[in-house]
Amino acid sequence: MRKQRDRELVNRTTGEVHELWEGEEGADPRRNYSFGGRHGQFSFERVLAMLSADSGITGDAFRVFFYCAILTHKEGGATAKEAAEHLGLSPQATRRIAKELAENKLLLVADRIGRTIKYKASPHIVSSLSGEEQSEQAAAYHLPTVPGRRAGAKRRA
Repeated sequence: MRKQRDRELVNRTTGEVHELWEGEEGADPRRNYSFGGRHGQFSFERVLAMLSADSGITGDAFRVFFYCAILTHKEGGATAKEAAEHLGLSPQATRRIAKELAENKLLLVADRIGRTIKYKASPHIVSSLSGEEQSEQAAAYHLPTVPGRRAGAKRRA
């Protein structure tokens, strides 16, 4: 018979949610994920669409997107200047890339102070929230589009 355990579901000091699991006596405890630090989830379907050859998204644009996506969950987003410095790209190119990604709702404007824009990832693509929180946030934003697949999209030569 299992022992009753007095265990809080939430650590009141840190806010960490504990998984409620009572194993059989003598059984190995469940293990946490081995990812270093905080982790999240992403939409396989939407990321594969971004990676496809006809998506119109370049490698640099993909790097800018994922830099902003990671900083969405660390600091609420990133500016094009921060992304340029970290990725080794020019600030002008990074601003252009971020603006194009935002036009397609892949990146969203998290904050705007004067001419400085802080971008965050669309919750339809990347999230580290609970399912309920992600659903609520995603409902507030339009679905993203992949630039190369838009009707009437401009093709560059």
